[in-house]
Amino acid sequence: MSFAKVTYLIALILLLGLKSSLAQVNQSQALLIEKVISQLEQSMSDIPSDVKRVAIYRLNYNKNLLSNEDLNYITARIESTFRNFGALTILSPRELEPTDELKVFGRDSTIQISNLKGRSLAESNTELLTETAAKYSIQGLIEITIQARPIEGYALTFKMIRPESQEVVWVKGLVSNPIFPKEEKDKGKLTFLSFGVETLTGSSFTIDSTTTDAEQQILSYNANLLFRQPIDLENSGYLGLKFGVNLLKGVDDSLYNATLINIGTVFHYGLGEKKESINANRLLLTLEADVRFALSKYQGSIFTVSPGLQFNFTRSISIAMYARNIISGDELREKDENKSITYNKLSYGLQYVFRF
Repeated sequence: MSFAKVTYLIALILLLGLKSSLAQVNQSQALLIEKVISQLEQSMSDIPSDVKRVAIYRLNYNKNLLSNEDLNYITARIESTFRNFGALTILSPRELEPTDELKVFGRDSTIQISNLKGRSLAESNTELLTETAAKYSIQGLIEITIQARPIEGYALTFKMIRPESQEVVWVKGLVSNPIFPKEEKDKGKLTFLSFGVETLTGSSFTIDSTTTDAEQQILSYNANLLFRQPIDLENSGYLGLKFGVNLLKGVDDSLYNATLINIGTVFHYGLGEKKESINANRLLLTLEADVRFALSKYQGSIFTVSPGLQFNFTRSISIAMYARNIISGDELREKDENKSITYNKLSYGLQYVFRF
């Protein structure tokens, strides 16, 4: 085989490959266009019911990014969709056809020269546009902007106005491959570690059925881990779970000492304006409900409810004040049932909170 024949064969193969590639590109572009048209078909229901006769009076596009073939295909599909799915009559008045010429127009002694390349004369003259709409009984003028984007494909924007009032009555933006913005993650910190002290009172201590009514002050040292999730981003509402441990120490008598673990739920609600500098609301209303289980020598459980306020100083440090009320189970008993502690139902606490 001669060198010329080999060269011809290689050129033929390359040409066929190029045609195949161009065909694939055209197919992908057609698919992108059809994706937008499919969205347009579902977006016709909110066009005003009194608009039946429309005309496309303005078409915005970049000639460097959109070929005439693509443009003609897109406009044809748009017009077809308006007819079939919007029950609209599409008019194409000669006055609204674009021109590439210089136009001279005037009124009385005023003469104006305008470069209307790619635009119609009526588009640049509001009075002529209104007259044209009235002449053809056009009830809606449509402006279409077509963009070709690298990632989203084709982006089409539609704006319909009433000719007589220039009122915008329908706007729609459609994209072949919409890139949905990531849902904004709530900026409030969602994990907390707190340490605090609570003061409560042991109202009585019972040994071998003999009750001592002398009140004894008790300090409860506590550490808690809290995980919360937003339930109302607009008002900064959160719901979460907490786990912790409480060490009860009698101020004057070690008989009141006990160790408890707690499991519960918490509700936070932001008060006032959010402060971005601290990553959350400056003031939170807090409500906690937990069950406390005794460990070591005592047994029993205590159910409590605690309303309070938490003040956020920085992005990571807060202080909280609360009142705790024992709803049920205010008594802990030693395992041999010879000793028990009964607590006053109301106590108060202060906590340092670390948010991360």
